Amino acid sequence: MTGVNRGLALALVLVLSSLSFSPAQAQDSPAPGVDITCENEENTLYLDYIGMGDYYAVATCTVENPSTFSENVEFSYDGDGFVASGPESATIAAGDSIEIQVMIRSDSSDATLRNVTIDAEVTSVQGVGETLPDFLSAFFPSDSSNIMAQVAEFVSLSASLQEDKLTLSSELMQPMSATLFVSNAGNVDDEVTVTIQNGALLEERNIGWNITNSGQDGTVQADGGSATYTLRFNPNPEMMDESISVTIRIKSSFDNSQSKEVTLTLNTTAPEESILDLTQMNIPSWAYAAGGTLGLLVLLAIVMSIRKRIKGASDAVDFDDDEDDDDDFDFDDDDLDDELDDELDDLDDELDDLDDFEF
Repeated sequence: MTGVNRGLALALVLVLSSLSFSPAQAQDSPAPGVDITCENEENTLYLDYIGMGDYYAVATCTVENPSTFSENVEFSYDGDGFVASGPESATIAAGDSIEIQVMIRSDSSDATLRNVTIDAEVTSVQGVGETLPDFLSAFFPSDSSNIMAQVAEFVSLSASLQEDKLTLSSELMQPMSATLFVSNAGNVDDEVTVTIQNGALLEERNIGWNITNSGQDGTVQADGGSATYTLRFNPNPEMMDESISVTIRIKSSFDNSQSKEVTLTLNTTAPEESILDLTQMNIPSWAYAAGGTLGLLVLLAIVMSIRKRIKGASDAVDFDDDEDDDDDFDFDDDDLDDELDDELDDLDDELDDLDDFEF
């Protein structure tokens, strides 16, 4: 059959199909046609993050050939801002149907709802139509379907501490603060709550704490928005030397799986102990009583010893006085003897001088 004859044959088929047939005749020889229906015409298809900044989803569409002719069908796609792709064509047997997979991709996290359109057009019927005249192309049946698609709303939280170690001193008694940064790389705002998970440990040690937000509320905006929190700790003068791991939880109200935890090391120092500070030695009361009794006994022994020494010294003084009296009497006799000896020596000297003198 020549191209013209084949074109006339197809035109005849199309014309006959436009005439009124009885229901029985219509079922026996329906005109060429195509129907396409996608699953997400009413229910939104959400694109999920697959890495490298891409979001991806797959939709399923059913394409039917209601005619008694084998048809070649071509497909075209309009992503409405997304990238939509699928098979370019398919051959569908008479009265049969096929499913096609439509891939939808986006490199943006924008959560705008979009309308992806898939068009299906019959290009030939049982091999007729490859060389049809242009005026007959208007008779080709076609159909279309829509897919409601959207990048899934999500939050992506991250949290970090400007300083992850603090020291509370019982001597200085100065409050200490840590700064917490929370950011959101998702495409939807998130309301977060910041708490200290093991705050009971601080309460047991009488360490006060509070959390303040630099903003008006706990909202962390999408697309890189951030919030700053200040954690303040007040020391207790009776703290011990120890290290406490403080767990800080950042809870997402949008997606609990995105909640984060960071750890702050809180070092506490006890006041310096005096050598005479017995309150820090945990000495039992009976030891104090025993020590007091022993102290009294030692004091009594010292007093008795002093009294004994005083008495002995007093007796020695009386004895020395008696000896001094005797010494005074003896001293006078010795003085007389010394004077007599001196006089005798002088007399001897004078006699010697006379002997030496020559008349």
